[in-house]
Amino acid sequence: MQLFTKTNIKPLLLLLLGSVSILFGALQITLISQGPEGAVQDMASPAYFSMPLPILTHIIFGTLFNLLMPLQFMPQIRAKKPAFHRLLGRFLILFALGFGFSALWMNQFYPQYGGMMKYMGIVSHVVVMLAALTLALVAIRRRNIATHRIWMMRLTAAALSPATQRLVAVPAFLLFGESVLTDAVIAGFIWFGLVANLLFVEWILRKETRSVSLNRAF
Repeated sequence: MQLFTKTNIKPLLLLLLGSVSILFGALQITLISQGPEGAVQDMASPAYFSMPLPILTHIIFGTLFNLLMPLQFMPQIRAKKPAFHRLLGRFLILFALGFGFSALWMNQFYPQYGGMMKYMGIVSHVVVMLAALTLALVAIRRRNIATHRIWMMRLTAAALSPATQRLVAVPAFLLFGESVLTDAVIAGFIWFGLVANLLFVEWILRKETRSVSLNRAF
């Protein structure tokens, strides 16, 4: 199976974007393993050391999702290995639920930062994920593959929004320092990642619809 083909460009781009969160998660695990004495100041929340299970659950399930979800969008796997596609889909449901609910738990019980807009941004992020997952499952049970794919694209967009946030937040932090990370800015990054990813998916879907319409017309 060739990896670098035209049909695999989108899955590779998904993996590339997801690698941002994977690397960030690896850094967080490294800091947690060093303990509060060895952690770089302000790089790890004190709650990570007093109650590490939620953040570790979030990182592990999120990493597995980011690594494996792109495989679901590879046409060769869907066509030639449908059993693997279905089995991997079941695992991805578990991964999505794991990092989604752990995000809600941390948002509720870890020390708050970013204000109410940040809090609602995290809630909205997970609600969109769970809603898209539910609708994708309903569609596939009805054998509506096209609708299933659409909702899985929206689920993936929401799940990858933290990576998009970091693509903006990390350069801002490096350029302007910690002073730029006010509550309003933190909330803005979170909402930007979610909205930008969802709008991008809707743009792709509209583009595909136009292409199909033109092909039918000619």
